[in-house]
Formats: sequence, structure tokens, C-alpha cells
Amino acid sequence: MSEFAKDPSSIYRKAYYDKLQNLNVANRNVPVYDVVPTDAVAPFIILSSTQLSPFNTNLSFGFDAEITLDIVTRFQQGGGKKLSDDIGNAIFSKAYTKANFFKDSQWNITATQLERSRYIESESTGGYVIRKLITFSNFIEQL
Repeated sequence: MSEFAKDPSSIYRKAYYDKLQNLNVANRNVPVYDVVPTDAVAPFIILSSTQLSPFNTNLSFGFDAEITLDIVTRFQQGGGKKLSDDIGNAIFSKAYTKANFFKDSQWNITATQLERSRYIESESTGGYVIRKLITFSNFIEQL
């Protein structure tokens, strides 16, 4: 173990990014973005906010971590939550696990817990937007 703590933000986001690559839902590729490009077309997933709280002992550095995944869907008119829910189920099958989520020589990210899930609906110039926000938590240990 290192004598000094490191910031796990980048590895935490990358672990989720890597897990969610190549999602295909309803015959559509669903890309994952940390920063959404201006030419992005819904549906897509945004690695939205990350929150870390230290949980240290005299023997190790640890962090209680949360990440919010923002599923963005858009419809010309009307729309529904089914596509958001289907993408959510695909995310669950990749990320919501009882097993260790990620481990390398410097970090161990433990099993995932679901903290909350909610919808945001709005109208825009490009149609009707439905977003589903899913927040997961993990414990991150610096090795």
C-alpha cells in the first residue's frame, strides 16, 4: 500500500466506461460518453456525476463512491419510458453485480449497490426527451 492516498475518480469512471461499452438495445448501439459530443444522437449514456467520500483506516485508504449514469432518449413526438428501461436493464446486466466490479494492481472496486433511479421528462426543439438517472455506489480500496 502507498503511504499517500490517490484520487480514484478517473479509474472509477473508466471502470464504468469499459463495462458499458458495446451496449446494443433494440437493435441500436448505445454509446457511453464522459463528455457528450455536439453531434451525438440519442439514445446514449452519460457518465454524469461522481461523488467520493473518504473511508480511511490506519492500514488503508478507501472511498465510498457514487456514480450517476444518465440515459438519454429522444423521440420526435411523444415517447415512452420503455427504451430507457431497456437500456437500464442492459446497464444492470453489465454493472449491477455481487462480485467485485473492478480490480487492478492499484485499486479494488467492490460489488455494486443501486442507490436510486428516477426519470426526467422534457420537451425540446428536437422532440420529446426522456432521461433515466441511475445512481450506483461502490467501495473503492487503494491497494
